[in-house]
Amino acid sequence: MYAAPFRLKAALIGGCIVAFSSAGAESPALSGFIDATYNRNLQSGDSGPTTNQHHSFDAQANSFLLNAVHLAATGSSGEELSYAIEVDMGTDAAAINSGGLGTGDEMDLQEAYVTYRKPDSKLGFKAGKFVTYNGIEVIESGANPTVTRGYLFGLAEPYTHTGIVATYQLSQALDVHLGAVNGWDLFVDNNTRPTGVVKLGYSGGDPLALTVSAYLGPEQAGNTDDSRMSVDATGVSKSVKNLDLWFQVNYGSEAKVAAGEDASWLGFGLQPLYHFSEKTCLGVRYEYFKDSDGARSGTTQALQNISIAPAYYLTKSLLSRLEVRADMSDEDVFTDSDGEATGQQLQVAAEMIYSF
Repeated sequence: MYAAPFRLKAALIGGCIVAFSSAGAESPALSGFIDATYNRNLQSGDSGPTTNQHHSFDAQANSFLLNAVHLAATGSSGEELSYAIEVDMGTDAAAINSGGLGTGDEMDLQEAYVTYRKPDSKLGFKAGKFVTYNGIEVIESGANPTVTRGYLFGLAEPYTHTGIVATYQLSQALDVHLGAVNGWDLFVDNNTRPTGVVKLGYSGGDPLALTVSAYLGPEQAGNTDDSRMSVDATGVSKSVKNLDLWFQVNYGSEAKVAAGEDASWLGFGLQPLYHFSEKTCLGVRYEYFKDSDGARSGTTQALQNISIAPAYYLTKSLLSRLEVRADMSDEDVFTDSDGEATGQQLQVAAEMIYSF
Protein backbone atom coordinates (compact mmCIF):
# COMPACT_ATOMS: atom_id res chain seq x y z
CA MET A 1 0.00 0.00 0.00
CA TYR A 2 1.23 3.47 -0.86
CA ALA A 3 2.38 5.37 2.23
CA ALA A 4 1.16 8.95 2.11
CA PRO A 5 3.75 11.63 2.93
CA PHE A 6 3.58 13.01 6.48
CA ARG A 7 1.97 16.29 5.41
CA LEU A 8 -0.80 14.44 3.60
CA LYS A 9 -1.36 12.13 6.58
CA ALA A 10 -1.60 15.13 8.89
CA ALA A 11 -4.07 16.85 6.60
CA LEU A 12 -6.24 13.75 6.53
CA ILE A 13 -6.31 13.58 10.32
CA GLY A 14 -7.73 17.10 10.58
CA GLY A 15 -7.92 19.28 13.67
CA CYS A 16 -5.01 21.36 14.97
CA ILE A 17 -1.91 20.26 13.11
CA VAL A 18 1.64 21.20 14.15
CA ALA A 19 4.00 21.64 11.23
CA PHE A 20 7.17 19.89 12.29
CA SER A 21 10.42 21.20 10.85
CA SER A 22 14.06 20.30 11.38
CA ALA A 23 15.35 23.66 10.14
CA GLY A 24 18.20 24.84 12.32
CA ALA A 25 18.31 21.60 14.32
CA GLU A 26 21.59 19.82 14.93
CA SER A 27 21.83 16.06 14.57
CA PRO A 28 21.55 14.43 18.01
CA ALA A 29 24.70 13.29 19.77
CA LEU A 30 24.37 9.63 20.69
CA SER A 31 26.13 7.99 23.63
CA GLY A 32 25.64 5.23 26.17
CA PHE A 33 27.11 2.47 28.26
CA ILE A 34 26.69 -1.15 29.31
CA ASP A 35 27.01 -1.81 33.05
CA ALA A 36 27.24 -5.30 34.58
CA THR A 37 28.02 -6.43 38.15
CA TYR A 38 28.37 -9.46 40.36
CA ASN A 39 27.76 -9.08 44.07
CA ARG A 40 28.11 -11.51 46.96
CA ASN A 41 26.57 -11.22 50.39
CA LEU A 42 29.31 -12.64 52.62
CA GLN A 43 26.75 -13.82 55.16
CA SER A 44 25.09 -16.12 52.67
CA GLY A 45 24.82 -19.79 53.51
CA ASP A 46 22.20 -22.50 53.54
CA SER A 47 20.05 -20.30 55.78
CA GLY A 48 21.61 -16.95 54.99
CA PRO A 49 20.14 -13.92 53.21
CA THR A 50 19.16 -13.89 49.54
CA THR A 51 18.87 -10.10 49.42
CA ASN A 52 21.11 -7.22 50.42
CA GLN A 53 18.85 -5.55 52.97
CA HIS A 54 18.13 -1.83 52.47
CA HIS A 55 20.08 -1.73 49.20
CA SER A 56 18.47 -0.22 46.11
CA PHE A 57 19.94 -1.18 42.71
CA ASP A 58 21.80 -4.24 44.05
CA ALA A 59 19.13 -5.64 46.37
CA GLN A 60 19.37 -9.06 44.70
CA ALA A 61 22.28 -10.85 46.38
CA ASN A 62 24.67 -13.46 44.98
CA SER A 63 23.89 -12.79 41.34
CA PHE A 64 25.26 -11.47 38.09
CA LEU A 65 23.25 -8.38 37.15
CA LEU A 66 22.95 -6.59 33.84
CA ASN A 67 22.40 -3.31 35.62
CA ALA A 68 21.97 -1.04 32.67
CA VAL A 69 22.09 -0.70 28.94
CA HIS A 70 21.93 3.08 28.76
CA LEU A 71 21.22 5.04 25.57
CA ALA A 72 21.21 8.83 25.39
CA ALA A 73 20.46 11.34 22.64
CA THR A 74 21.09 15.04 23.16
CA GLY A 75 20.95 17.98 20.81
CA SER A 76 19.64 21.43 20.09
CA SER A 77 17.51 23.37 17.66
CA GLY A 78 19.04 26.76 17.17
CA GLU A 79 20.41 28.72 20.10
CA GLU A 80 17.24 28.66 22.22
CA LEU A 81 16.11 25.03 22.38
CA SER A 82 17.92 21.91 23.55
CA TYR A 83 16.74 18.43 24.46
CA ALA A 84 17.82 15.18 26.10
CA ILE A 85 16.40 11.67 25.92
CA GLU A 86 17.86 8.87 28.07
CA VAL A 87 16.63 5.28 28.23
CA ASP A 88 17.73 2.53 30.65
CA MET A 89 17.23 -1.20 30.23
CA GLY A 90 18.19 -3.75 32.90
CA THR A 91 17.90 -4.36 36.61
CA ASP A 92 18.46 -0.69 37.54
CA ALA A 93 15.36 0.22 35.54
CA ALA A 94 13.45 -2.62 37.21
CA ALA A 95 14.45 -1.29 40.64
CA ILE A 96 13.26 2.22 39.77
CA ASN A 97 9.94 0.97 38.41
CA SER A 98 9.29 -1.20 41.47
CA GLY A 99 10.34 1.32 44.11
CA GLY A 100 13.70 -0.37 44.67
CA LEU A 101 12.70 -4.03 44.91
CA GLY A 102 13.84 -4.99 41.44
CA THR A 103 10.60 -6.64 40.26
CA GLY A 104 9.26 -3.96 37.92
CA ASP A 105 9.58 -3.45 34.16
CA GLU A 106 13.20 -3.69 33.03
CA MET A 107 12.99 -0.59 30.85
CA ASP A 108 12.74 3.00 32.03
CA LEU A 109 12.62 6.36 30.28
CA GLN A 110 15.00 8.03 32.69
CA GLU A 111 14.87 11.50 31.16
CA ALA A 112 13.07 13.19 28.28
CA TYR A 113 13.00 16.97 28.49
CA VAL A 114 13.30 20.19 26.53
CA THR A 115 14.99 23.37 27.73
CA TYR A 116 14.30 26.85 26.38
CA ARG A 117 16.37 29.96 26.96
CA LYS A 118 17.09 32.94 24.74
CA PRO A 119 20.82 33.71 24.37
CA ASP A 120 20.45 37.20 25.83
CA SER A 121 18.11 36.20 28.68
CA LYS A 122 18.76 34.97 32.21
CA LEU A 123 15.36 33.25 32.32
CA GLY A 124 14.78 29.78 30.96
CA PHE A 125 12.44 26.79 31.23
CA LYS A 126 12.81 23.03 31.48
CA ALA A 127 9.87 20.69 30.87
CA GLY A 128 9.46 16.92 30.72
CA LYS A 129 10.94 14.15 32.83
CA PHE A 130 14.27 14.75 34.57
CA VAL A 131 16.34 13.42 37.46
CA THR A 132 16.27 14.74 41.01
CA TYR A 133 18.32 17.67 42.25
CA ASN A 134 19.00 15.82 45.54
CA GLY A 135 22.17 13.97 46.40
CA ILE A 136 25.67 12.95 45.41
CA GLU A 137 24.88 9.69 43.67
CA VAL A 138 23.11 9.38 40.33
CA ILE A 139 21.41 6.63 38.34
CA GLU A 140 24.42 6.21 36.01
CA SER A 141 26.81 4.05 38.03
CA GLY A 142 30.07 5.16 36.42
CA ALA A 143 29.48 8.76 37.56
CA ASN A 144 29.51 7.65 41.22
CA PRO A 145 32.58 7.14 43.43
CA THR A 146 31.50 3.59 44.40
CA VAL A 147 29.74 0.62 42.78
CA THR A 148 26.65 0.33 45.00
CA ARG A 149 24.29 3.15 45.97
CA GLY A 150 23.99 4.35 49.55
CA TYR A 151 21.08 4.78 51.91
CA LEU A 152 20.53 8.44 51.02
CA PHE A 153 20.12 7.57 47.34
CA GLY A 154 17.79 4.65 48.00
CA LEU A 155 15.82 5.78 51.05
CA ALA A 156 15.92 9.58 51.33
CA GLU A 157 15.71 10.89 47.76
CA PRO A 158 13.47 10.64 44.71
CA TYR A 159 14.98 9.33 41.48
CA THR A 160 13.09 11.35 38.87
CA HIS A 161 10.25 13.84 38.32
CA THR A 162 7.87 14.85 35.56
CA GLY A 163 6.93 18.50 35.37
CA ILE A 164 8.24 21.96 34.60
CA VAL A 165 10.74 24.33 36.22
CA ALA A 166 11.75 27.90 35.53
CA THR A 167 15.48 28.63 35.71
CA TYR A 168 17.13 31.97 36.38
CA GLN A 169 20.84 32.82 36.28
CA LEU A 170 21.32 35.20 39.19
CA SER A 171 25.03 35.64 38.43
CA GLN A 172 27.85 33.76 36.78
CA ALA A 173 28.13 31.58 39.90
CA LEU A 174 24.52 31.43 41.13
CA ASP A 175 21.40 29.94 39.56
CA VAL A 176 17.92 29.19 40.89
CA HIS A 177 15.27 26.72 39.71
CA LEU A 178 11.62 26.87 40.74
CA GLY A 179 8.80 24.65 39.54
CA ALA A 180 6.15 21.99 40.02
CA VAL A 181 6.33 18.24 39.37
CA ASN A 182 4.09 15.19 39.65
CA GLY A 183 5.91 13.89 42.70
CA TRP A 184 8.50 11.26 43.49
CA ASP A 185 9.13 8.88 40.56
CA LEU A 186 5.72 9.38 38.96
CA PHE A 187 4.79 9.85 35.29
CA VAL A 188 1.22 10.64 36.30
CA ASP A 189 0.44 12.14 39.70
CA ASN A 190 -1.30 9.93 42.26
CA ASN A 191 -3.30 12.85 43.69
CA THR A 192 -4.59 16.22 42.52
CA ARG A 193 -1.85 18.49 43.87
CA PRO A 194 1.68 18.79 42.44
CA THR A 195 4.91 18.81 44.40
CA GLY A 196 6.86 22.06 44.52
CA VAL A 197 10.59 22.08 43.85
CA VAL A 198 13.28 24.70 44.38
CA LYS A 199 17.02 24.50 43.75
CA LEU A 200 19.82 27.00 44.37
CA GLY A 201 23.15 26.23 42.75
CA TYR A 202 26.56 27.75 43.40
CA SER A 203 29.51 27.09 41.10
CA GLY A 204 32.72 28.42 42.58
CA GLY A 205 35.16 26.26 40.64
CA ASP A 206 37.52 23.81 42.33
CA PRO A 207 37.19 25.23 45.86
CA LEU A 208 33.43 24.55 46.04
CA ALA A 209 30.36 23.69 44.02
CA LEU A 210 27.14 23.42 46.02
CA THR A 211 23.49 22.58 45.37
CA VAL A 212 20.73 23.22 47.91
CA SER A 213 17.39 21.73 46.85
CA ALA A 214 13.99 21.11 48.42
CA TYR A 215 10.76 19.30 47.57
CA LEU A 216 7.40 19.79 49.27
CA GLY A 217 4.09 18.21 48.34
CA PRO A 218 1.69 15.33 48.96
CA GLU A 219 3.02 11.93 47.86
CA GLN A 220 0.36 9.56 49.20
CA ALA A 221 -2.17 8.28 46.67
CA GLY A 222 -5.48 10.16 46.80
CA ASN A 223 -4.28 12.34 49.69
CA THR A 224 -3.59 16.06 49.29
CA ASP A 225 -3.54 16.90 53.00
CA ASP A 226 -0.33 15.20 54.19
CA SER A 227 2.87 16.42 52.57
CA ARG A 228 6.39 15.03 52.27
CA MET A 229 9.40 17.33 52.47
CA SER A 230 13.01 16.76 51.47
CA VAL A 231 15.74 19.35 52.01
CA ASP A 232 19.19 18.49 50.67
CA ALA A 233 22.61 20.16 50.51
CA THR A 234 25.16 18.46 48.27
CA GLY A 235 28.58 19.75 47.33
CA VAL A 236 32.04 18.92 46.07
CA SER A 237 35.45 20.46 46.69
CA LYS A 238 38.48 19.83 44.49
CA SER A 239 40.81 22.17 46.34
CA VAL A 240 43.18 19.28 47.19
CA LYS A 241 45.13 17.98 44.20
CA ASN A 242 43.75 14.73 42.74
CA LEU A 243 40.95 14.60 45.35
CA ASP A 244 37.23 15.11 44.74
CA LEU A 245 35.59 15.46 48.16
CA TRP A 246 31.82 15.01 47.92
CA PHE A 247 29.53 15.71 50.88
CA GLN A 248 25.80 15.66 51.55
CA VAL A 249 23.28 16.45 54.28
CA ASN A 250 19.61 15.50 53.88
CA TYR A 251 16.56 16.05 56.09
CA GLY A 252 13.08 14.80 55.33
CA SER A 253 9.66 14.52 56.91
CA GLU A 254 6.15 13.37 56.06
CA ALA A 255 2.81 13.84 57.79
CA LYS A 256 0.76 10.85 58.95
CA VAL A 257 2.81 8.19 57.17
CA ALA A 258 4.21 5.94 59.91
CA ALA A 259 1.19 4.11 61.37
CA GLY A 260 -0.78 7.33 60.92
CA GLU A 261 1.82 9.45 62.75
CA ASP A 262 4.18 12.17 61.50
CA ALA A 263 7.70 10.97 60.65
CA SER A 264 11.13 12.44 60.00
CA TRP A 265 14.57 11.25 58.90
CA LEU A 266 18.10 12.69 58.73
CA GLY A 267 21.26 11.60 56.98
CA PHE A 268 24.71 12.74 55.92
CA GLY A 269 27.50 11.32 53.84
CA LEU A 270 31.11 11.80 52.71
CA GLN A 271 32.41 10.36 49.46
CA PRO A 272 36.05 11.15 48.63
CA LEU A 273 37.36 10.05 45.22
CA TYR A 274 41.15 10.05 44.85
CA HIS A 275 42.77 9.91 41.41
CA PHE A 276 46.14 8.16 41.49
CA SER A 277 46.48 8.49 37.72
CA GLU A 278 44.32 8.78 34.61
CA LYS A 279 43.63 5.05 34.86
CA THR A 280 43.45 4.38 38.60
CA CYS A 281 41.30 5.87 41.35
CA LEU A 282 39.84 4.99 44.73
CA GLY A 283 36.32 5.83 45.89
CA VAL A 284 35.21 5.72 49.53
CA ARG A 285 31.78 6.26 51.07
CA TYR A 286 30.64 6.80 54.63
CA GLU A 287 26.96 7.39 55.37
CA TYR A 288 24.78 7.79 58.42
CA PHE A 289 21.00 7.62 58.10
CA LYS A 290 18.65 8.04 61.06
CA ASP A 291 15.15 6.77 60.26
CA SER A 292 13.60 8.17 63.43
CA ASP A 293 10.14 6.73 62.88
CA GLY A 294 10.75 3.89 60.43
CA ALA A 295 8.98 5.67 57.58
CA ARG A 296 11.72 5.10 55.00
CA SER A 297 13.25 1.73 55.94
CA GLY A 298 10.33 0.09 57.72
CA THR A 299 12.17 0.04 61.07
CA THR A 300 13.03 2.76 63.58
CA GLN A 301 16.83 2.59 63.35
CA ALA A 302 20.14 4.32 62.68
CA LEU A 303 21.95 2.90 59.64
CA GLN A 304 25.59 3.32 58.64
CA ASN A 305 27.60 2.06 55.70
CA ILE A 306 31.27 2.14 54.76
CA SER A 307 32.38 1.29 51.22
CA ILE A 308 35.83 1.12 49.62
CA ALA A 309 35.98 0.85 45.83
CA PRO A 310 39.23 0.80 43.82
CA ALA A 311 38.80 1.37 40.06
CA TYR A 312 40.99 0.81 37.00
CA TYR A 313 40.43 1.75 33.36
CA LEU A 314 41.46 -1.25 31.25
CA THR A 315 40.98 0.98 28.19
CA LYS A 316 39.59 4.50 27.72
CA SER A 317 36.14 2.95 27.30
CA LEU A 318 36.24 0.04 29.76
CA LEU A 319 36.11 0.63 33.52
CA SER A 320 36.61 -2.13 36.10
CA ARG A 321 35.81 -1.69 39.80
CA LEU A 322 35.66 -3.67 43.02
CA GLU A 323 33.85 -2.74 46.21
CA VAL A 324 33.86 -3.98 49.77
CA ARG A 325 30.88 -2.71 51.77
CA ALA A 326 29.92 -2.97 55.44
CA ASP A 327 26.39 -2.09 56.59
CA MET A 328 25.55 -1.52 60.24
CA SER A 329 22.34 -0.84 62.18
CA ASP A 330 21.57 -0.27 65.85
CA GLU A 331 18.74 -2.80 65.33
CA ASP A 332 19.02 -6.43 64.20
CA VAL A 333 17.63 -5.87 60.70
CA PHE A 334 20.11 -8.03 58.77
CA THR A 335 20.52 -11.81 58.60
CA ASP A 336 23.65 -13.86 59.30
CA SER A 337 24.68 -17.15 57.65
CA ASP A 338 22.64 -19.15 60.17
CA GLY A 339 19.47 -17.21 59.42
CA GLU A 340 19.66 -15.29 62.71
CA ALA A 341 18.99 -11.56 63.02
CA THR A 342 22.09 -9.38 63.31
CA GLY A 343 23.11 -5.73 63.16
CA GLN A 344 25.78 -6.13 60.46
CA GLN A 345 25.90 -7.00 56.77
CA LEU A 346 28.99 -7.53 54.56
CA GLN A 347 29.09 -7.50 50.78
CA VAL A 348 31.59 -7.53 47.92
CA ALA A 349 30.83 -6.42 44.36
CA ALA A 350 32.65 -6.37 41.02
CA GLU A 351 31.69 -4.17 38.09
CA MET A 352 32.54 -3.62 34.43
CA ILE A 353 31.28 -0.59 32.48
CA TYR A 354 31.78 -0.17 28.74
CA SER A 355 31.06 3.34 27.48
CA PHE A 356 30.48 4.40 23.90
